Parts: sequence; structure tokens; C-alpha cells
Amino acid sequence: MGWGIHFCVCLLVCAGTACAQSSSPDPRQIYEGLNAVRVDSAHVYPVRDISIRRDAVRLWFTDGRFAFLTAYNGRVTGAVFSGHGRALALPRDPIEKAQLARFLGTPLLDQGFTAAYIRFTDDTADEISKLLRDAGVQPVADGSLAEQWNSTVANLNPEQSLRILTDWLATEPQPYFYAAIIGEMLGAFDILVDDRRREEVLLGQTHWESGRQFFDVWASFPKSGEARPYTAPFVPVSYVIDTSIQQDLSLQGTTVLALRAARGGERVIPLELSRSMEVRSVEDSQGHALVFFRNETLTQNEAALRGNDVLLVVLPAPLAAEAETQLRVTYHGTRMISDAGNGVYFVGDRGSWYPHIGGTGFCAPFDLTFRWPQRLKLVATGKQLDQKEEGDHHLGHWRSEVPIPVAGFNLGDYVMGTADAGTVKVDVYANRQVEQAIAERIRRTAITSPLPALPGPGQRSNVQSTTVFVPDLPPSPAATLKDLSGALADAVRFYERLNGPLPYERVAVSQISGTFGQGWPGLVYLSTLSFLTPTAQRRVGVSARVQEHFTEIVPYHEVAHQWWGNLVVWENYRDQWIQEGMANYQALLYAESRKPQEHPLAEWLERYRKDLLSKEPGRDSTVDEAGPIVLGYRLRSSKNPAGYDRVVYEKGAWVFHMLRMMLRDPAAKNPDDRFSRMLRSLLESHRFRAVTTDDLQHAVEAVMTPSMALEGDRSMDWFFDQWVRGTGIPQYAVEFSVKPQGTGFVVRGTLKQNGVPDSFLAPVPLYAARAGGKPVLLGTVIASGRETSFRFVTQVAPKKILIDPQMTLLCLPQ
Repeated sequence: MGWGIHFCVCLLVCAGTACAQSSSPDPRQIYEGLNAVRVDSAHVYPVRDISIRRDAVRLWFTDGRFAFLTAYNGRVTGAVFSGHGRALALPRDPIEKAQLARFLGTPLLDQGFTAAYIRFTDDTADEISKLLRDAGVQPVADGSLAEQWNSTVANLNPEQSLRILTDWLATEPQPYFYAAIIGEMLGAFDILVDDRRREEVLLGQTHWESGRQFFDVWASFPKSGEARPYTAPFVPVSYVIDTSIQQDLSLQGTTVLALRAARGGERVIPLELSRSMEVRSVEDSQGHALVFFRNETLTQNEAALRGNDVLLVVLPAPLAAEAETQLRVTYHGTRMISDAGNGVYFVGDRGSWYPHIGGTGFCAPFDLTFRWPQRLKLVATGKQLDQKEEGDHHLGHWRSEVPIPVAGFNLGDYVMGTADAGTVKVDVYANRQVEQAIAERIRRTAITSPLPALPGPGQRSNVQSTTVFVPDLPPSPAATLKDLSGALADAVRFYERLNGPLPYERVAVSQISGTFGQGWPGLVYLSTLSFLTPTAQRRVGVSARVQEHFTEIVPYHEVAHQWWGNLVVWENYRDQWIQEGMANYQALLYAESRKPQEHPLAEWLERYRKDLLSKEPGRDSTVDEAGPIVLGYRLRSSKNPAGYDRVVYEKGAWVFHMLRMMLRDPAAKNPDDRFSRMLRSLLESHRFRAVTTDDLQHAVEAVMTPSMALEGDRSMDWFFDQWVRGTGIPQYAVEFSVKPQGTGFVVRGTLKQNGVPDSFLAPVPLYAARAGGKPVLLGTVIASGRETSFRFVTQVAPKKILIDPQMTLLCLPQ
């Protein structure tokens, strides 16, 4: 029971730290005191029909027993309830109502409950005390309620104590209210109203599905009233990271992090760091040891949602707004780097191998120093300044050429190939052998039992069985260096024509084990599968579609992230689709440029359309119905485990395709000039900053054509409301008649639109089919409502009308 999406949950005090030099109470003692509070058995209130409201959430305590937790330092921070109550929540946002309906079957939360555990830093204690006094309720001693609750309270308190401590140490606390509810029908679920969150109100539940744990966010939205600008408490100024990798692959590191207080009055600095890392010390710029709290055992909910660990550092005194400070963090880890065999190594938790300010939207300069075994080669983000030998280790120094959002490294028994992409060099690093798992798969004798294909992100294989014959030797990833480096350099040149130049001298591409890729500033990670020839991929047991995914899409998707994801970043989870959808679409455009005669763009878009219209096994809803693309990570839920990959990557690509086709001028020397100008304007105006969905819409509106103004003004609200903030894929059918008129023909008919709301608008091109020839464009119908009439005059008498044969619109034609 109990969960919170706030920045710290289930955190335990890390041993071995000294108290900061300060006259204020020891934060650790406060934390332990907050953990130790229990049910006040001497003051148990028999309650009947009292309620409290927190924004859109109301809790009724209909009939039962209510008790506060014991006070600590004169403050009451929690309560428990057993009996009968009701939880009601009614979001105002249509998207959040739809999500509630998706999970609960109704657009509001209206659930009876039998128990509640509540923690808070707001005025809940005073409010409920007044309600009890006004109702004339007198407390009684009742040890049975404490006996019923205290073991549960002891387990749940650590999830809340550091959040409460953060407010207690701040000069401007941010109100917090959390309730873990045991529902009569829904089981355990969570209600959170936290002013430290961008979206203060959250409703959700942990859910297990097919052996996997999900946290289903039923709704997440801002509080009512005037919208307040969200400000992160701290932003990074710079990182200086010194990392030593020992012969046994253990990692020791020191990060000096300069940061700025974006808002004043905070003492607790939240950082992210891999669970594989043990923090040894945190010091300020004068070398004073600082108190820190380390998340040794993440709650299952938080681990499922974030996958990262939390390090909280307590300053001796609050920082004023815009003031800067510096932290020096030392850490050690023995599980960060794993040996996949045959000289292939895997760096886990790639985004948190060093302590950093959590969240997105931050870019900063990085200075990186590495020591690593001489038998290996290491590649890292930034420009390498020097390298030398130091005993049995290499010593190298890298520095970012521009502010970047994140830093990374990789190492292995590499050979390197280089290709020239004009102003940028592309260095590709590959192992001489495949990792042990793949080598063993290839070395097997003929296999006739089912052999699953290695899946790509969001991909499912249709392979039922296969036969693998033993080759003399496993394939060598290094054998593809020349071809792959040349193709990647060509992709950089293609993307520079579309997006503008990169601010890096070199882009390093390194092989990693696993079935994924990542694109970081000047550094791309590619799966071994992308380094294998199609023949070798088949020998591994990879299906045809997954082969194409790792050959045609993944390498070039990750290269596109050099612009979309690194040159500009996303502000929050609702904007991440821009980077992923754009990178995916640009990979499709590059595939089309390489093999235009094979039409890979149309083929992939058709696959994506089928994916979005498909249904998960045993479910009635389609993938697209998982929710709007702006829900980001929330699309991956127990209702639709593949929702994030399919909607964000695949529908995201479709969204950009539709925009490009509307902006396209086939008669121009460069038909995609408007589209490219729109991309470049975003990249220039938001360089090293976050791009939001609103920013994208404004950029489109700046270059839109008159035909795109379907609502009669220079606005693309209709498009973004339908395709980005809404769901639904229209289905079209056409009925028509043809009559001669002069030397031509009049075509009259009705375009029928289904599968979307009546308010849905779409420009639908209709073509006359011609035997043995290309279809002839009759015109574009602006579909609105269930039926839209049309009339065309043409020189061709169509026997059949084709609906959007050029695939300019995500729809299901007749």
C-alpha cells in the first residue's frame, strides 16, 4: 500500500556521513524521528461524515475510527483511518478524464474505501481537528487501532519522511498531501497533491500484468486556479567528472557539480545516480562533509517508473535564488560495467553513472577524465583533448564542445573505422567478435525447436521456428566497419541538409551488447545486431522485420538524436515525443533517400499504421487508444505494455510525416524547403534548450500554407488537438456518381468519416484510378463530421476513387 511519484520515496539514511557544520537540527535526526512516528492510541476519534478536499480530490470519512500519528517536534504529519469512506476526484482536463475512463470505466474516481494512510506538510491536521471539534467528537483510548496499523505505518513512513523533511528544511515549504487508499473494489491506490510537482495532482495504482509490474497513472494534472510557472529547485552549471575503471571493471568516480538555485530557500538537493553506485562522501566547496541520504532500496513502484536511484544532499543553509554552490561527490560501483564475453562490455544505467540534477531540459558543459585498462579502448562524449599511458592504464581527457544534456562513455576491445561527413568525422568502434550470448547461439547445432527472434524496442517477432547451421566462425562486427561508417557519415550529411550543421568535430559510434541503441551528444551506441550483415542476423535467429529495424532504422534514428535530443531537448514527459518521433521520421526519410525505388518510407508508415490499429492480445482497444502522444511514459501501462513505443515512436513519425506533406511544395526546387525551415528555426531558437509541444506548433504556424488553415485563421490548433493532444484514426469511405458535362465530367459524391469525433477535421485527397497509369488527383476534401459532400470537374471519368493513395494522412481508407 502506498506510492508517491515525488522525487524521493522509500529512502534510507546512508551510513558513514558526518553532520554538516550548522547550528540547525541534524537532518538525520529529524528523518529518523519522522520515521518513528506511530498511531496515537490515546486519542482515537470515532468519526462520522467528515470530509476534506485537496483541489479536485475529496475524501469522505463516512463511518469509522480516525487517529493522528504522534507529533514530532510539535508537528503532526500524518493520520490513519479504518472504517468506511469514499474517495472522489473529478479532473477538469478532457485528456485526464479519458485516461480515468480507460482505467476505471468512468471519467471520475468515485471509490469506496476501508482504510487510509495519510501524510502531509500542509494544514491537514488543523483542518481535521477543527472538523472534529465542530462535530463535538471526543477522543477515546483505543490500542486496537494502533495494533492494527503500527507495523504498516513503520513500513510506509520511510516513503514519506524525506519529502516531509525537505519542506521542514525549506524557508518556503511547498504543500504536500499523500494518501494511500485501500479501495473496496480497486484495491490499493494512491492520491498525491504535491506542490513540488509540475503537475501537482496525481492518481494511480501499482498493477501486475503477465508477471510485469506497472504503475498506471490514472490522471496527472495541475491544480485549479491560475497556472503557476514550474521552476526546478536547482539547475546544473557545470560538471567535472573523474572516473577510474579498474582491471576488474569496478568503477570509482568523483563528480564536482556546480549548480544554481533556480528558486530560493531550499536546502535539499535531489540528484540521480545509479543504484550500482555506493556514495562514499559528499562535500561542499570548502571540503566540509555534507549530510546526504541514499536510496538503497527503491520501492518497486518507483523502480518500475524511473529505473533510477535518488541521492539527496542537505546544504548547511538554504540558498538564495540565483546563488551558486558546488558539490563534490565520490562514489564506487562494482556492477556498473559487465563483461558480455569476447571483449564486449556493457555499461549499465547509462544515464546515471555519475550524480546529476534529475529531470530534463538542462544543458551544461562537461569535463571528463577517464582512467581505464590498457587492453581496452574507451569512447566518450565531447572532444578528446589528450591520452597517455599511466602504469597499466590509459589516461584520457574529454571536454564538451558545447553545453550538452548528458554525458556517456563506452569501452571494449574495439577496432575503429572513420568516414568523412564533411565538417564532421564519424568514428565507428566495433569488436572483433560478437558477445558470448550471440556466439553461443550461432555455434549451436541445427535447431528445430522454437527460437524467438531478438526483439527491437516495441517489436514482436513472428518467428515460430528456425534452423540454424553451425558456421565455421561467428561473424565479426568489425567486418562491417567500412560500410557502416560510410553509411553513418552519409546520414550525417543528409541530416545537416535538413536540420543544419552539427556543433561537433566528431561523432563516435560504438558497439554495445543488447537490443537497443542510444544517441548522446557526439556519441552513439548501437546494438551488435546493427553491426551484423543480414546473413549473420538470420543466423542469429532474427526475424526479417527486426533485421530491417536494426539495419534501416536504429542506426540512423540514433544519429538523428544528435540534433533532436541533444542540440535541443524536451522540457518534460509530455514533450519527449517530439525528439523520438522526429528521430524516427528522419531515419525513414534517410532510408527513402538511399533506396527510393523500394519505397521504404511508405512501407514503414504502413507498418506503423497497422501497429496503431492493432489490438493487444486479449484486449478490445487499439494501440492508438492507449492515449494521446503527449502522455509520454504514461502510455506504457498494464492496459497496453507496448503503448509508449508504438504511439511515441510510430505515431510520432506519422505526425511529422503529415506536417511535412502539408508543407510540401512539389513544384519547388526543394519541395521540403518549408519543412526544413521549420526544423532549423526550432533548432536555432531553442539551441541547447528545451522544445515544447507549443513551441513546435508555433514553428509550424510560422511557415504554414493557406490551405492548412482549416479553421479559417492562421492556427494549427485543429491538427495538434486531434493528432497530438487527442486520439483517433479516421476511417474513410466514398460514394460518388459521374455525369458528362461538356468535354469533361462532373463527379459528385460523399466522403464518409468514422472512428473519430464529429468535430474531427482532415484534408483528404481523392484520386481517380486509371488502368495502367498513375492515379489523377481530383481534389482535396476537408472532411468534417460523418459525411462531407464534394463536387469535382475532371477530364477523366473515374470508375473508382482512391482515398489518399500517396499516404499523406494517417487514416484507414476504404
